[in-house]
Amino acid sequence: MRVHVAGLLAVAAMTLVASLVACFDLFHATDDVLTACQRDAQTPGCQEVAVAQAGIDSGTDFCAWPEPEARANAQSACAWLGACENPLGRNAFGSCMFAALLAYDCHANPDHRTKGKARALWDCLWQARTCGAVDACVFPQGRPRCGGGPFVTCAAQNGMPPNADVRVECFADGGEPSGENCALWGQTCGGDISEGVCAGSAGVAAIDCSFEGCIGTALHACGDGGADIGIDCAENGAQGCGGFPTATPAQPAAWVACLPQGEAGACQPDASAQCVNGVAVSCPAGTVETLDCDDLLQNAHGCVSGALSPAFDWTSPCGVAAAAGDGGDAGNASACSESCTGKTTLNGCYRGAPFPLDCAKVGLGACHSVSTDVGAALNAACTPPP
Repeated sequence: MRVHVAGLLAVAAMTLVASLVACFDLFHATDDVLTACQRDAQTPGCQEVAVAQAGIDSGTDFCAWPEPEARANAQSACAWLGACENPLGRNAFGSCMFAALLAYDCHANPDHRTKGKARALWDCLWQARTCGAVDACVFPQGRPRCGGGPFVTCAAQNGMPPNADVRVECFADGGEPSGENCALWGQTCGGDISEGVCAGSAGVAAIDCSFEGCIGTALHACGDGGADIGIDCAENGAQGCGGFPTATPAQPAAWVACLPQGEAGACQPDASAQCVNGVAVSCPAGTVETLDCDDLLQNAHGCVSGALSPAFDWTSPCGVAAAAGDGGDAGNASACSESCTGKTTLNGCYRGAPFPLDCAKVGLGACHSVSTDVGAALNAACTPPP
């Protein structure tokens, strides 16, 4: 059989163009027209098109930034996110800063650099200087409206535009909800129609975890209360998920971990970390990994040796004293708190470390306290500019 190369190339080109046009049409379609991106928010190219619509350059090399520039851009991204979308969930300034620095500071986090959708979102947010631009980053398929409230749900529920990874808080007066894009944290939105959480699974499996392990790049782990606290390993490092120290039918893996991209050398897999001058050194996936906790937390006591908790979380050694190894909780309230300490001065808090900010220096207004998660949390945020 003869293969006509030119013909195959033409077919491939037409397929690629059709795919890109389908995603681009999303931003020009009327509400009653479903495009490829509206049907499936995970269609390749949709996130990139959304970023382009926001007028954002998505090709930034974060690793070219020196540490002060990485920190300044993290402050801007997280301050604008909290101001425009409210400090819902991990949008809270302290927890957002920690995640943003993992993305932006390649020196501190060399082995699990942010990839995929998470990278596109962080690239979008550091450049946003209006709430419209922030909305375009957080809601790639368009900002939804709620029919009522109060409740927290996934944006894909209740007939909203898909935005499959986005968790929204709807208010009693309806209107525009606050949004938390779980892909920023390497997760998606799951739960049921009345409960939306950032998790390692979509749907009810997010709050009723029954499986631990790898499915492709998706890492699933059951936490306290039955939630899937896993992450998608496609969003960091070598973009793979594996079981360790072995994973065979005869001997199942003791734990699962995202594969690092580093080449520091092989080591015996171990689900613990040792702090060396503030740097956490670990080997959960058979390769030496490092994470500069003191740098990330700007604290000379920001690293605590011990078991990784959970075992897949290479960041868990980063924390001040009792806050270390909290697996992603909001930090140690006795050491610091999310609060306003002046008219425009915001003090974020995560894992026991304070993250101060002058709202005015990033173009935002006064600091105020915001109730989120249907009154379950109270966090500080800057106000949008007039």
